[in-house]
Amino acid sequence: MLHTEPHDNIEKNRVDIAERRPWYFPRSGAVLMMLIVWGAVVGAGIGVLWSYEHKPGTVHPTLAVWPAESEIPASQSRPTLVLFAHPKCPCTRASIGELARIMAARTGNVRAYAVFVKPLGASHEAAWEKTDLWNSAQQIPGVTAIVDIDGVEAKRFRAETSGFVVLYDHTGKLQFSGGITASRGHSGDNLGRSTIVALLTGGAAQTNNTKAFGCGLATNLGGQEQKCCHH
Repeated sequence: MLHTEPHDNIEKNRVDIAERRPWYFPRSGAVLMMLIVWGAVVGAGIGVLWSYEHKPGTVHPTLAVWPAESEIPASQSRPTLVLFAHPKCPCTRASIGELARIMAARTGNVRAYAVFVKPLGASHEAAWEKTDLWNSAQQIPGVTAIVDIDGVEAKRFRAETSGFVVLYDHTGKLQFSGGITASRGHSGDNLGRSTIVALLTGGAAQTNNTKAFGCGLATNLGGQEQKCCHH
């Protein structure tokens, strides 16, 4: 004979099962809450990093004509390009790479300098500025690396941020000033590089200035080289 369980017994069994696993619903809620909190923390972290990577350095209006007191020899027959760099700023690796791309396109049509600022406090260290950035700049055909003690030349050109570039024509008139990367330490197509290439090839420039991304040129980074661009 088929045995049927009374309705009251079925309900009692359901209650017993729920009582034997009281953790089920609370644990699910806790896991969900942890996932929500984790997602919020990750999202906030990504937002902070994105904001920092796209935060430009200080850029002042550049002199409209080549500063007469500058000791950097400007060309009188072709444009002159100057990149100001902090030798210990990792963000500037991308700027050096973009400079190499510019020179590969127009090596014979521009005189170029990479000016490495050496803070006065580090002047007693003979090889303080001879970093991988210095070596990379020296290896670019057509680029001359220069040491700028206490940022004297940088001040003459009103440069304050590593990766800042100026381009003057053969008459000493300013053609472009700004950065040649899209963000801190980011290599790739960008308005600064395309503008300079256009100016050197006789094309139409989209702008005459861009934002610059990098460390402050007057900063003595010391042992904090890896922190200035990756907070």
